[in-house]
Amino acid sequence: MCPAKASPGSFARSAEVRKIFIHSCEADLRAILRAWQQQDKADLLKRLHALKGALIVFREGDVAALCEYLEEDLRKHDLPACEGVLLQLDQALRDLIDSYK
Repeated sequence: MCPAKASPGSFARSAEVRKIFIHSCEADLRAILRAWQQQDKADLLKRLHALKGALIVFREGDVAALCEYLEEDLRKHDLPACEGVLLQLDQALRDLIDSYK
């Protein structure tokens, strides 16, 4: 199970760390959407897994769980069948990024 949201006083409260996290998440989202667009399932799975790890470090369990769900869904189905979950992750990650700004 993924940990809960970062608690006050955690390293995620540092402005510099938040800035790095925001930049990293934005880059990860662009790379995930690019891999999706190119129908590169292997790259997509690799990028989702890496993003999930970063989200776990920041204790963003809900969005990390979406990454994991999409990973599992992609292993079972083709990309078009997983589009709904990708759209959920896209929005959740954008909302998360906004919350860190």
